[in-house]
Amino acid sequence: MSRSRSSLFRLGMHLVLAVTLAAGLLGVPGPAGSARAATGEFVFKGRGYGHGVGMSQWGAWQAAREGKDFKFILGFYYPGTDLVPLGDPGMELKVKLSSEPWKDVSTITQNFTQVSLHAVGQPYTLVLTGPAGESSEPVPAGAWADITLKDGKVHVFTAVGGHRDGLERVEARPASADRVRIQLRSDDSVYPSREYWGSTRVEPSPTGGYLAVFNRVPIERYLRSIAEVEYDWAQASSPNYAFEAVKAQAVAARTYAVANKDPYLNDNQWDQVYLGYTGRSQAGEAPFELKYPGIPQAAEQTAGLVLRYQGAVISSFFSSSSGGFTSAWDPGRYPYLPAKPDPYSLKAPVSNPGYSWSFTVSAANLSDAVDGMSDVEGRAVDVGAVAKVEVASRDTPDPGSHAGTIRLTGDRGSAVVSASSFRRLFGYSRMRSTLISEIVNPVGTPPPPPGEFSDVPPGHIYKAEIERAVDEGLVGGYPSGEFKPDDPVSRWQFAKMAVGLHNALLPADPIPLVDVQGQPFWDVAVRPGVLGDESDWVAAAKGAGLVNGITDTNFRPYEPVRRDQMASMLVRALGWEDVAAALPPDAASFADVPVSSLHRAAATYLKSLGVLQGYEGPPGSGVYALHPDEPTKRMHVAVILSRILDLPQ
Repeated sequence: MSRSRSSLFRLGMHLVLAVTLAAGLLGVPGPAGSARAATGEFVFKGRGYGHGVGMSQWGAWQAAREGKDFKFILGFYYPGTDLVPLGDPGMELKVKLSSEPWKDVSTITQNFTQVSLHAVGQPYTLVLTGPAGESSEPVPAGAWADITLKDGKVHVFTAVGGHRDGLERVEARPASADRVRIQLRSDDSVYPSREYWGSTRVEPSPTGGYLAVFNRVPIERYLRSIAEVEYDWAQASSPNYAFEAVKAQAVAARTYAVANKDPYLNDNQWDQVYLGYTGRSQAGEAPFELKYPGIPQAAEQTAGLVLRYQGAVISSFFSSSSGGFTSAWDPGRYPYLPAKPDPYSLKAPVSNPGYSWSFTVSAANLSDAVDGMSDVEGRAVDVGAVAKVEVASRDTPDPGSHAGTIRLTGDRGSAVVSASSFRRLFGYSRMRSTLISEIVNPVGTPPPPPGEFSDVPPGHIYKAEIERAVDEGLVGGYPSGEFKPDDPVSRWQFAKMAVGLHNALLPADPIPLVDVQGQPFWDVAVRPGVLGDESDWVAAAKGAGLVNGITDTNFRPYEPVRRDQMASMLVRALGWEDVAAALPPDAASFADVPVSSLHRAAATYLKSLGVLQGYEGPPGSGVYALHPDEPTKRMHVAVILSRILDLPQ
């Protein structure tokens, strides 16, 4: 799709048409200060559910539905790891039990006033430990032991032995092929009983006046009772069947348990949900293991397998949904848990809990909540009445990645806090993730004048060009009042810009934008039913020949677009390929763009027009470098657009 230069300088108002492209040419949220919310309220919008680190369970589900096996899924979410046998298949785990482990940790307890241990099918041995040492007695099938706390010591009553007190702990030890049924009571609450494989120990809790309960269970028995995925994923008769995702979860759960077993594991969201043999089944219902046989089958078919990185078992964190971009905790410590695009989570069904979410809080409540919290430097936050909240940093330069820090601005100053701490203030079920895509500040937060941005001061080297590009409607700022001039532009955003420029300049021969159903590249996620997502723009640019992939299959949409790549995209978008290719071999070019470079002709032609000027070095030498490997920044795009506007018409 090549055209002569003369056919392209009918700029006039055609360039202004580019403003109609959704969110501007660079994929930004629109002109600064344009967002509005109900008076006195902050609105947070985002995607995902959970911390987003490691495996996305809904992403694993989608990958399995696309035919990927559990090994592929684990390799995608834990890159660089090896899937190997544990080496100790008989390992036992110590698990601290909760009242209702499937619920939010803020609503449950691990402190009990009474614990009853029932013998299920066969007698169990009750081991009592006191000042004189250990003693034991059998508890017949159908009988029980009631355990309470008396004067800070364990008190036990059984039908056989009667009352004993002054004990340090008691432990029920069934035969290896049997279980113990446990009934928990905390103050006035009595919880449904559950059965567990392995032994059960009861001892005084660190919280005075209560008992704590621990289940010691072989690791493969433990894996049969992990309730971390939707149960119907393991049911062959279910329309949501995704057995490879369940197997991936079994390996991740086994690996996590091994890496975090000391001093013990919690049976709830502090670690991973473990329900025991019966789980939430009521009396007369089939127990958890029999009701959902696919879950123990997944454990059996992956028995003993764990993930290692450089020989060490990893902390295989996982959460419900990454929202389309995994997050990272301490990359130096966890190099196998990178922040990266997750196309599978984007394609998981919208019924996915927390796929998209919105959270609203009043300005008064938000101001109260953040008062006194610790900022990133460990200081107490004291900003007064908060008027503005914005994302200060993200895991990566890509605006689709998780927020790393949040900036709070009030009438007494500003502070930067971690996004995870900010989320914790309001509850994980309300602010479902740190993948915050938009923050709408209350009405009354004054926007800067059009073209003015808080981070583009009067002395900024490209202030005039940025104002020009904004005035022409070609780029916009952020609702925070920032332009973020040093932020890089990603490859998919520049592909969008290339299509927009082409359509603005050549309205008689537009590149159509359609809601594509298939991936233009393997690493570009498709969201059917959403017109204008990354896949639609990349597909449009690819179909028109404006962009190429890094390889035949990968586009790397969220990587910053390099300066030499930008040159080629611009030349293709404006139809200057033939003119650029016809330049003589000795045409003045950039010293650091070799003759063999695929981008040399485009860079040379843009240099001849003055659109790209490069960096002179040393000063006065007349030798210019493009710095082709450097990312293209937002301020550079504004400069380039301004220079195109100044070309003769």
